[in-house]
Amino acid sequence: MDELSSPTSQIPPPSAASESAPPPPERKRPRLDLSEPQRRKRGMFGVLLGTLSQAKKEDKERNASEAAKKRQLIDQRLQSKLKRETDTVRRAEEARKDKLVANRKEEDLQLKDSIYKLRRARLPLLANFLLTSDIIPPSSSDEDPAPLPLPFATVPRTHPPPLYYLPAILTPAQESYIARRKVQVLAAADREYTDFLAERATGIEEITVLRKTAAEEEARKNGEQAAELDKSMDEDKEQAAAAPAAQTEMEVDDHDSATLGSGSKDAEEDDKKDEPPTIPADGDDAVEY
Repeated sequence: MDELSSPTSQIPPPSAASESAPPPPERKRPRLDLSEPQRRKRGMFGVLLGTLSQAKKEDKERNASEAAKKRQLIDQRLQSKLKRETDTVRRAEEARKDKLVANRKEEDLQLKDSIYKLRRARLPLLANFLLTSDIIPPSSSDEDPAPLPLPFATVPRTHPPPLYYLPAILTPAQESYIARRKVQVLAAADREYTDFLAERATGIEEITVLRKTAAEEEARKNGEQAAELDKSMDEDKEQAAAAPAAQTEMEVDDHDSATLGSGSKDAEEDDKKDEPPTIPADGDDAVEY
């Protein structure tokens, strides 16, 4: 019994045998080599994206360039229009100023003309009198004094103001003094009026030039306004001429559509006429519902 039991005692238990046995190796699935197709697909997709982005970029640049050209053209038109308006306003202002200057010069010349005419007529008359401020030489044999300027040949401004007087009987010195002063005052008045005539001629020329410039500017402005009015009238005429043509085209289209509609209706009626008449069903063939 011992001999029989000994071999069985030496056999290891099944659990121990299973624990000591190594596990079977895991089977790996073979991988498919998809790198080349994927790489090709990615490359094609990248090329497609690049083409789309390039087309989008070119379209954007083209639109931007066209918009920039339009903006530049509009800016140029606005700048030219603003420049024309500015020049028109500036020339109109200059013409207005020239007209005002011409009127002022004319008024000044008229005032000076009346003043110098009055002085030329009045001063020789006043030279026949003596002044309380006159210093008369003691004798008529003295040398004649130097001619005085015209402003000093008139009444000097003093306080109290000098008075004109004429004695009933003049001394020889007074007569000589009055005679010399009459000559001086008359010559000074003539010289003064001659200078004024030259000044007046120059002023009249300036006034003529200023008024001519103002008249030319006014005529140019009226011409521009007339041209703009004619242009607007021509545009209105073109629009009025284009409106009946468009209306005629619309009437023709309506007539064609009406003709087509009537033709289709006639065709439908003809088709209905060509169809064979329907035979009513007999009582036996009728179907009751």
